[in-house]
Amino acid sequence: MNVRHLRPESLKGLRWRGYVRESTAAQADKWSPERQRSDIIRAADELGLVAVEPTFYERTGSGEAESAELGLALADARRGQYDVLLVLTTSRFARNRAEAVRVKTLFRKAGVPIYFVQERIVSGSRASNLLEGVREVIDEEENDTRRHWIAGGQRERMLSGRWLGQIPVGYRRVVVDFPDGTRRWDGGLEPDPERAPVVKRLFAAFESGTSPLDIAYALNSEGIRGPQGPWTRATLVKILRNPVYKGDLVRYRHTRPTLHYYPEDDATDGRRTIEGAWEAIIPEVEWAQVQALMDSRVVAGSAHRGRRRYPLSGLLRCGDCGRTLSGVSNGYSRYYRCRARASDRSCIAPFVRADAAEGAFGEWIGSLTLPPDWREAIAETREPVEANDKRERLAERLARLRNLYTWGEMPEDEYRTEALRIHAELAEVVEPSPSTMEEVAAALVDLARTWANASPERQSAVARLMLKEIVTSNGQVSFFMARAEIRPLLELCVAGSPGHLANTGCSMADTRYSA
Repeated sequence: MNVRHLRPESLKGLRWRGYVRESTAAQADKWSPERQRSDIIRAADELGLVAVEPTFYERTGSGEAESAELGLALADARRGQYDVLLVLTTSRFARNRAEAVRVKTLFRKAGVPIYFVQERIVSGSRASNLLEGVREVIDEEENDTRRHWIAGGQRERMLSGRWLGQIPVGYRRVVVDFPDGTRRWDGGLEPDPERAPVVKRLFAAFESGTSPLDIAYALNSEGIRGPQGPWTRATLVKILRNPVYKGDLVRYRHTRPTLHYYPEDDATDGRRTIEGAWEAIIPEVEWAQVQALMDSRVVAGSAHRGRRRYPLSGLLRCGDCGRTLSGVSNGYSRYYRCRARASDRSCIAPFVRADAAEGAFGEWIGSLTLPPDWREAIAETREPVEANDKRERLAERLARLRNLYTWGEMPEDEYRTEALRIHAELAEVVEPSPSTMEEVAAALVDLARTWANASPERQSAVARLMLKEIVTSNGQVSFFMARAEIRPLLELCVAGSPGHLANTGCSMADTRYSA
């Protein structure tokens, strides 16, 4: 639909849906969701529009949740489920001008105009183009001013030692009576009788020498729930590092302060550490001892990691849960450990000995036989058009699939599943790379004999040059997944190694090779 010459009276008889954005408490009287819905319905009746179910998209929350409903409205517009989107006013549509212009353009390309009720504007219409642009600038300025007001209120709350944000584990809100007769939270905290003892236990256990991972494992075994589900090492480290438990509020711990938080005429501003208006759970002396212990472990861990190298770290993949493996040491031997087991013990796959995994890869490349005429052999058998043809066929299937979804003949879940599968196939269609095969050939000649004595950096570079991943099972290397770019070269090398592919259960095209 061409919206350039549309006027409000031109919308008569079209199917409509409304878009409502949640308002703050201060805006509740002026732009409450009920007010927005009633005014939109009244305007639709005056214009002679036809309602379709569901009638409204309601935007709530923040971040991804905030834009989810607007994205759904756009998807339905592309499927032709309605003809015009009604919004109460321009300020209820987007938070800034850039977002407004971007989203309006998407709706215009979908053929669905946006009608703003209070301004009587058809978005994109030449008759109201100037007024619409002015409204976008005014809305952006009002939103920016409101953000400064909110930032100022947050600054004053923090300077008075009151909490702002997610409640820390071990504390709970203190609800108080206000002069206007309301009863609500003002930023005060008090120790939670149920969770504060858990926090004390964490600090005491760590100070006695127990690692965060072992503490997490013990708490999960006892059925004690963490702040967001099972306890993990990362969650415990955040708690042990948080100064809120010694009674301090540290502003902008994880972000760089912006300038408007520091007015030049405010002599009390600029402080980062403020004494909190709540009772400390951990004495300051004990908290300082825990920080010193954690700092010493970080320094020792950095030096330890510097001495030991793990060339296959991140390349090894757990055959049980699919997560990658990273290097770890017990002080005497090196191992590769599943990241899921390291974070929350959700995987019970055994460790893989580093020397065994690296030795298996070295033995595998040592068993490959590189024919002297491999370049000529690849040139004779290579069919460069095959990958292009397959890529074109998959692209055509993806286009047909997208059309079926756009026309409403395919459910969204089915479309997304099939589209992901086709994209995965496209990722595997890779043209062989002559330059990469030259590098691999040179590496095979060099490392077939000297793999064990090569530097960890050299081992890591060659492994990543040849392999996409190495899958492990029961503490052993199961098979190697080669990169598709070097498939022709590996086929020649493996063909010259009789019996090497025995019992693999896979074809050569799979680029999977037994350990």
